Amino acid sequence: MSEELTRNLPDKRSFEERVFARFDVMDARFDTVDARLEKLEARSYDTKPIWEKALKAIMDTGKEVGEIKNRVVVIETAIAGLATDVGFLKTDVGTLKTDVGTLKTDVGTLKNDVAELKTDHRSVRDELVDVRRELRENVREQLALMLKFLLEDRSDIRDAEDRIRKLETKLA
Repeated sequence: MSEELTRNLPDKRSFEERVFARFDVMDARFDTVDARLEKLEARSYDTKPIWEKALKAIMDTGKEVGEIKNRVVVIETAIAGLATDVGFLKTDVGTLKTDVGTLKTDVGTLKNDVAELKTDHRSVRDELVDVRRELRENVREQLALMLKFLLEDRSDIRDAEDRIRKLETKLA
């Protein structure tokens, strides 16, 4: 070990005297702390009504907080109900969107069908016009034939009537 000597302290009193001196200082401090504590205890009796009021206010605040918590629970329950309703509404809106999509498809199909019907109608109308023309021509031809036959028959009838008259005149 090193042979360094401990430094001598400037206080020339003995160790015991120094320790006792410190104890005396500590006793003095404890006395002042005791005095302060006694003053505070004396004041605490004076502040008791203030603490009682504060405690009552704290208790009332606790009750109000409890009521607010109850209201919050009611509000949370209402919000949960609203969330459920919103969920149902979303489902209904989804169903409506699907239905609207189906209706759009159906309307598109109907438009195509109507367009086809219009096309078919035009074709039928054109065919009808052609059939009318043909019918008119056929009727004209038939009437012309009938007229020809009637005229031929008329001349045959006149010839026959002339012969009958001649025969009747010969007989008479």
